[in-house]
Amino acid sequence: MAKQEKTAKLALYGRWDFEELMEMTRDYIQLYGFAYSLSDELPAHRVSEIEYIYGKFPWRGGFSTVNFFSQLFHNIPPPSRPKVLRIQYASPGFIEISAIAGAALAVAGFVKALCVSINAAHELYRNIQRRSVELDLSKINLAKEQLNLTRAQIEFCGEASGQLTKVLGLSPSQDALLEQRTQGNKVMKTKLLLSVFRRAINLADKQVSQMLNLGEGNDE
Repeated sequence: MAKQEKTAKLALYGRWDFEELMEMTRDYIQLYGFAYSLSDELPAHRVSEIEYIYGKFPWRGGFSTVNFFSQLFHNIPPPSRPKVLRIQYASPGFIEISAIAGAALAVAGFVKALCVSINAAHELYRNIQRRSVELDLSKINLAKEQLNLTRAQIEFCGEASGQLTKVLGLSPSQDALLEQRTQGNKVMKTKLLLSVFRRAINLADKQVSQMLNLGEGNDE
């Protein structure tokens, strides 16, 4: 993932209310933190901090999700976080930002990958969520040292995590780093990617409806 900063424009079309703009920027910076965490060019101390964040939550509800993304983003050195350079509200309008090139391109790539088959992506998410409920995945506390997982749970999470990796368009290097960050735990990877999906699909829905355009996507 490229470490140099780039200027990027988040193109805005049509009318936006304040809540929509707030939700869009929230989803964007949370995805940016996730993308940054999958960089293969981070110093060793930064990798250690990121791996600690990945491993500290039980992933049993919203508390884990919200704090995971918040801590990932705030672990990024302030100079590497997205900075607003200009905002123009019109149709078209834009938010011009300065950001790490690789992270910004990765976020755009997740969104673009979902846009390619938006209906199929929504259906995949519904199917995975339904099966997750049937298998009681929400009750699994991933902070425990010993996990008592059924064969059905293990097999489902292996398949589901692979499907989510594909629909989000993660590159082989990103997927390999995610495997490393989650220590090969497919349940954790599935829960984490479902959370990533929810944020990316919000942006993809706006891009498909021609309210937003994040650019060309991942260059890896």
